[in-house]
Amino acid sequence: MTHYLGLGKTLFNSSACLVKPGSNGARPEVELVLSERITRKKASGIWPEQALRLLQKDFSSSLRIAENRDVLKPSLKEDALNRAMPFYDYLQREGLERFSQKFNSELEYVTHHRAHAYAALMMSPFRKSIILVMDGAGSNSADFSPEGEEIQKFSPASLKSDLAAFEEYSVFLQDEGSLQCVEKGWQSFTKSSRVSGQEFSSGLGMLYEKSAEYIFNSKRAAGKVMGLAAFGKPTRIEDREVFLNQLNWELSFQGDSKKSWESSGYFSVYSDVAASVQQNFEETYLSLAQRLRVKFPKYENLIVTGGCALNCVTNMKLVRAGIFSEIYSPPFPGDECIGLGSASYLYFEKDRNPFQPLEQEQQGGYFGPRSSIPEDQAVENLFREFEIVKPGSIAQYTARVLADGHVVGWFQGRSESGPRALGNRSILARPDRPGLKNYLNQHIKFREGFRPYGCSALHEKAAEYFDVPVGFNNPYMSFSPKTRPEYLAQLAEVTHVDGTSRMQTVRKGQNPLFHSLIDEFGKQTGLFCLLNTSLNVMGEPIAESISDVKRLLEETPIYGIAVGNYFIRRTVSNG
Repeated sequence: MTHYLGLGKTLFNSSACLVKPGSNGARPEVELVLSERITRKKASGIWPEQALRLLQKDFSSSLRIAENRDVLKPSLKEDALNRAMPFYDYLQREGLERFSQKFNSELEYVTHHRAHAYAALMMSPFRKSIILVMDGAGSNSADFSPEGEEIQKFSPASLKSDLAAFEEYSVFLQDEGSLQCVEKGWQSFTKSSRVSGQEFSSGLGMLYEKSAEYIFNSKRAAGKVMGLAAFGKPTRIEDREVFLNQLNWELSFQGDSKKSWESSGYFSVYSDVAASVQQNFEETYLSLAQRLRVKFPKYENLIVTGGCALNCVTNMKLVRAGIFSEIYSPPFPGDECIGLGSASYLYFEKDRNPFQPLEQEQQGGYFGPRSSIPEDQAVENLFREFEIVKPGSIAQYTARVLADGHVVGWFQGRSESGPRALGNRSILARPDRPGLKNYLNQHIKFREGFRPYGCSALHEKAAEYFDVPVGFNNPYMSFSPKTRPEYLAQLAEVTHVDGTSRMQTVRKGQNPLFHSLIDEFGKQTGLFCLLNTSLNVMGEPIAESISDVKRLLEETPIYGIAVGNYFIRRTVSNG
């Protein structure tokens, strides 16, 4: 049986993903390993050797491989690595030759936005939809096949001929597993006329990335920019490149810590920039969606993916606009999905395996390595110096601890493959505990004080707490609706300053154990939702192994952590 391996050799969040066809018509099996979870370096773009090592035992004799890297083709990056060190010699010595095009001419290259689109296809609940891909920058136009439809039909000739052109956004029509690119936007980068060492473009995703660099000294801080925007006063942006060029970059943040950012004295400056960027993002995104709906009237559903789809504020406004019947975003719209997208390209496009929608009841992003599932004996051995309880029901026991007001960790099953806590690697607390947000920011998560926290609610109860219709699906915190006025007091700790909450709807079929936990908590408290944030501290990846859990328990005042069938805590705790 043919297995499909995708390699995400991306600048950030490199990965390896194995897709195996299911038996008797079942959906394919997916195992996705993110480099950051193994190296413990957040957003790691390291060549994905360690991720590959975890998957190699399941490779079949018939293995097809595809790869992608954003902006720069993988082979070019590997050539650069080899100039800096004997990289190719290392691959040969370690038996890794077939994972590089230097040695394996059959290793296929997938363009960046197409990889995003195929990852979305693997997760799609729709048989027919538009897929909109938008991020900071995708593949270079020079890396497309000259005979391919995306160059033949959508040549970047309108850009300056002396500049490289990179994907800004791409539009695909999805029809029963078949993808067709029908529109593509390109961007080029020009050196700033005012800011030494900076290059800007007119791209929407790049506007967000550069503003994150300006405000937080990190290209990876777009989520913080979205949260900060609610505090600022926007100024209309007429030209993105001009806007970035005219910012006072002498005021840009140069530090590397929460303390230095909060003491910078430029909160109002940064929040106004964030608000301006968010306003431009929303207006452009909604306008594009409206145009696509008119242009392709037979397609009533929309899938948004690429890093820009992590903007849950804009996604919610897109829902409210009523342009499409339903809008969906996968659990990993950013580059965490590129390994999966590359493998899915082979699975669907090359070998024409049948497409099956992933029904809403079965949606889940728990594709982490099977080796991350906690086993009883390993837990007992590692935590023998801690207080360990093995209750009859871990859900009932943990619900009682939460009802008593404690902050707890929750480590179950396979890890989430995306950037948000979905109920297998979570820090949880009762959302009506006064001062909870500040406590978490100051003592456990160590995040900036303005940043909001998410909330997980039973799917059947979500419309009671949040301004969404009954049956609204939000399994991956992709949308941030308003908290209903009658619950603003109870849910203040999970409601942002703009009145919205980055919430999650949890179906029983999606995650039975997490659903049971929230249900048990609701029976005890009358509130069928929990504060939910990722099981890590700021600057670290989400916990992958029980060793990561032990370290978190030792280094923070969290009350305890439910690991598999056990509840583990120190004998003294303040959580």
